[in-house]
Amino acid sequence: MERKSIFREYIVKNRWFYVLGFILVAVSSYIQLFIPKLLGQFTDRLEQNLLLREEIVYFVVGLTLTGLGVAFFRSIGRIYLFRMGRQLEMKVRNDLFSHWGRLSAQYFNNQRVGDLMSHAINDVNVIREVTMMGVFNIMEALVLITITTIAMMSSVDVWLTLVTMLPLPFLSFLAYRFNKRIQKQSADVQKAVGTLTSRVQEFTSGIRIVKAFVQEKAERKLFTKDNQHAVQMNRRFVRSNSLFSSLSAAIVGVSFLVSVIFGGMLVMRRSITIGEFVAFNSYLALLMGPIENLGRVFNQLQRGKASEERLLNILNTKPDVADDEMANEEIDHLNGRLEIRNLTFAYPGSAEPSLRNLSLTVPQGTSLAIVGRVGSGKSTLVHLLVRLFNPPKGTIYIDGHEIHEIPLKVLRGQIGIVPQDQFLFSSTIKENISFDPNPYSDDEVEDAAKIAQVYDNINEFPNRFETALGERGVSLSGGQRQRVSIARAIIKKPSVLIFDDSLSAVDTITEDLILEGLNSVMDNRTTIIIGHRISSVQNADQIVVLDRGAIAERGTHDQLVRLNGIYADMYHKQLLDEEAEAVDDFFSVRKPPFRQNGKIGGATQA
Repeated sequence: MERKSIFREYIVKNRWFYVLGFILVAVSSYIQLFIPKLLGQFTDRLEQNLLLREEIVYFVVGLTLTGLGVAFFRSIGRIYLFRMGRQLEMKVRNDLFSHWGRLSAQYFNNQRVGDLMSHAINDVNVIREVTMMGVFNIMEALVLITITTIAMMSSVDVWLTLVTMLPLPFLSFLAYRFNKRIQKQSADVQKAVGTLTSRVQEFTSGIRIVKAFVQEKAERKLFTKDNQHAVQMNRRFVRSNSLFSSLSAAIVGVSFLVSVIFGGMLVMRRSITIGEFVAFNSYLALLMGPIENLGRVFNQLQRGKASEERLLNILNTKPDVADDEMANEEIDHLNGRLEIRNLTFAYPGSAEPSLRNLSLTVPQGTSLAIVGRVGSGKSTLVHLLVRLFNPPKGTIYIDGHEIHEIPLKVLRGQIGIVPQDQFLFSSTIKENISFDPNPYSDDEVEDAAKIAQVYDNINEFPNRFETALGERGVSLSGGQRQRVSIARAIIKKPSVLIFDDSLSAVDTITEDLILEGLNSVMDNRTTIIIGHRISSVQNADQIVVLDRGAIAERGTHDQLVRLNGIYADMYHKQLLDEEAEAVDDFFSVRKPPFRQNGKIGGATQA
């Protein structure tokens, strides 16, 4: 269901809480109106030289109690409404984060991290400010304007009240004129902040590449450009905001000028007393504060509207991948029999399909290896099996169930995947390995690390499994990150295990040890291995060679070698590379001392 408004939904849902807040503000505003009345009475008594000592005590006590009452109810009202604002902030952030979790990978491919951070922090902060200060100031202004103008000021002189109020309607015209400008400029500011945040995030994430290619100066120029743009957008917004506030203050000043001129004339004509004149201007002073605040509230509302539109644009984005009407909630477990029927798939926005007419069957508990050149569609098939992208209906079946019939929670919970990018979180090694809704014991975490051949490496760290990793696991080597990723996949004991080129960063000896350890894990589990090394796939029950998204060859290792096709060509090239590496290793041990400029081993040759 599409959401129309964040503010309206929240305020309507918590309307009785806001009614209570309004009552507290109203009581505070009502008590505040006694101050001008007391000042007027004091002035009249002083002007008539009739002020007694008892009356002085009365006025002092009255003003003190009034001030304390205003402070008490005003503080409670502000605390109450501010708490509501903080609760809205928490709710919006939770809704935003939960919705991001439901969106597909394709959505995040088209977004910048800095923009997403700007939405979650800056836009939500603006929403909170509007709910806190905006609602409070609107309530205060409504109460004071209503009570002050209709009741108290009119009780002094109706015509003086009407004349004094004449300039104030121009505030509405002013707000109308600045409406679109401030809203657009606020959106531009948030966009510029998002761009700046993205620049910082990319720089910090790619700092090693920046330094390796000596691009610090170039990156600094790009950051300076984005920073200057953000400052320019903020300056435009501040100029409009300041101009609106100045014009609002000028209109308020005109009201005071009118009050002084016409009120003074009424005093000279003795239509009103000096005390009433003082009281009237005190009422007007109380009234002007909330009216000026309305100008600031107007600016807040425009910023809030721009931020709300940005957030609603996200919250109303429908997930590309979600449980649909075909989902069968009775399916709660998978055995792992895979069947693919005439699968053709193209990524959104791509004219050429990544997979073409692909058909294959993987019996339960067997292994499938997929090899092929870069861009042949190997990883695409993995993405479809876990529904990071939606495959065409009627093309992928697991245990005889069409993949769209299987609830996403069950599908992804029964598939363990070791991705290519070996992404690790900036938490502890233990938390990265046990990254699953199910809790795991320390023994299970250690057993998974042993199978992945990373246990000894972890023990070398001072805090062992409690070692905190840097962002994306930067404190580990590439091979260690791959092995931690393998441990993370196998600890959940899934029905289907997928290794997406997950041994590319380890040496052949470690690879053999990992594969040997995985034999027990892969037993009775359907396993898919994607790799470039023939050594990691040659023992699979069946091997598929992909070429431009289609199956070019299939069979066992021996069958494909005898076929003398793409697979055999890869196999022989890797054999030659291994032989050449072995020869290099042999001569690196037995080669004679280095000779240069008549020197051997650094000594001058005789």
